[in-house]
Amino acid sequence: MSDNRWVKFLRVAAAAVGIGGALLPPASAAATSPATGSSPSSFQYEIKAVTAADLPYTYRAGCPVPPEDLRLLVMSYRTFDGRDAEGEMVVHEDWAGPVVSVFHELYDQGFPIARMQLVDEFQGSDDRSMEANNTSAFNCRAVTGRPGVWSQHSYGGAIDINPVQNPYISSGGTVLPAAGAEYVDRSRMAPGMIHASDCTVQAFADIGWYWGGAWTTPRDYQHLSYNNK
Repeated sequence: MSDNRWVKFLRVAAAAVGIGGALLPPASAAATSPATGSSPSSFQYEIKAVTAADLPYTYRAGCPVPPEDLRLLVMSYRTFDGRDAEGEMVVHEDWAGPVVSVFHELYDQGFPIARMQLVDEFQGSDDRSMEANNTSAFNCRAVTGRPGVWSQHSYGGAIDINPVQNPYISSGGTVLPAAGAEYVDRSRMAPGMIHASDCTVQAFADIGWYWGGAWTTPRDYQHLSYNNK
């Protein structure tokens, strides 16, 4: 294994050790607390506990995962104009460390993200979140087009990245969000798009996650999940 691959492996492994408890910082990082960290690349993160009050629109009684099993990630990302910004998303506690390692990798690779806010900022509306080109994770809701079936977002085990550049395309050809129509042609190589075997797909593959852009139907180019659903 090359030195670079070994460092990357250690970074993911260190993050995984933090599952459900104190997160070890990425390689070469100087931890500022058990659940915070930074690195020479200026990537910073914090992992916080979550309560129902923190999720007024995306959580409700009867959801498959309780708030105490979720974690708020506050972390750096690169914007489309090359600036650093701070974003937030909520994932299951089991994936908090590994997901931080993924976004650290995307930050270092310069992969741009339009925005990263909780879906609560959009009153729990997946449509509004997508229209705003928002990168997000937890939202207790049904699978698109399948009422009564929990989406993997309901478990904190799925993330949607740059929905405009990476739209959802239904089996009938409906494109969501509508602004994503100009990105249906996946031969394009525009900033923020996800392509097979690129840095985004590979970073998630390194923690065992799958990309919805590889599905036959629907095609969900924005969607990454731990169980390929």
